[in-house]
Amino acid sequence: MRYLLLPLLLFAISAQSQLPYDLIVLDQPYEALTEATALDSNQFDLGIGWDDPEFSVPLGFDFDFSGQSISSWDQLGLGTLMMGTSIDDKSGLPLLHGVIPTGFDVIDRGLVGLDPSIIRWQTSGAPGEQVFTIEWANAGFYEELEDSTSISFLNLQVRLFEADGALEFHYGPSVIEDPTLFEPAICGLLLNLDPFSYSADVYALDGASSDPNIVSYTAIEEWYYGAYLLSHPADGTVYRWAPAETTLVMEQRGTQFTAWPNPTAGEVNLAFDGAHMWTVLDATGRVVMSGEGQDGQRLDLSGLDAGAYTVRLDNGAAQRLVKH
Repeated sequence: MRYLLLPLLLFAISAQSQLPYDLIVLDQPYEALTEATALDSNQFDLGIGWDDPEFSVPLGFDFDFSGQSISSWDQLGLGTLMMGTSIDDKSGLPLLHGVIPTGFDVIDRGLVGLDPSIIRWQTSGAPGEQVFTIEWANAGFYEELEDSTSISFLNLQVRLFEADGALEFHYGPSVIEDPTLFEPAICGLLLNLDPFSYSADVYALDGASSDPNIVSYTAIEEWYYGAYLLSHPADGTVYRWAPAETTLVMEQRGTQFTAWPNPTAGEVNLAFDGAHMWTVLDATGRVVMSGEGQDGQRLDLSGLDAGAYTVRLDNGAAQRLVKH
């Protein structure tokens, strides 16, 4: 496996004692990007297509990744691993923060004369509510293309939400002809990686793809030989990594605003001081509901599609909601 994990196998890393994210599994239709910037051919590493391209993508906003601020994603040339860089406040040294939506070694199917595989990205929404999405569309598998064939393919996206620092992995249509050809289906987050000491916080998904568990590790090699998904997630599966301390952070800022139940199938209760105008925004920042209410306001979201939404008050307080 020509993955970045292998050069790191010899280095120990430290994991946080408390998970910084809650994992929410959703089922919602996969929506391919239509108005997006695609990887340019001059960034292909194989001339007529790509295998391990290296490129940097600006997010268009500062993303709070588990307390660290990043402004761009860097594709390091291996698989779907993408990493952002922040500067540690104490040491002044860089820290890397990565997402691995799949451990499959993806490649351009156009290299064997099939419809090309496309890497594309888009930032949408209003300031404060922006969403960055990067997509691997119709991506093939290196192990098959070694034999000049390509039967298997996948579609997937990673989304970053400016409003609350949540991340989502979206899985679309896929065909995996022979899973035994490929490495274990690793998936997860790699946080606070020190590129000098290789200390980091690793959070991997393990078990059934429909209901995975988060497993933390103290060494990359333990992850590589440990947690993995038993199958690639089905079309329409969404893994939402919601910051576990979002509500606490808002209270520390002096904003008393809660919304529950979350996730919800329909009705939501709002708790806040006084009377306020409120709006409900979808993942693109579009207002889908609005009104005015007081503490105890109930919202009926049953008419909205499944997905992530933001309830925002006129004083700037906001809460993220997930509707099944």
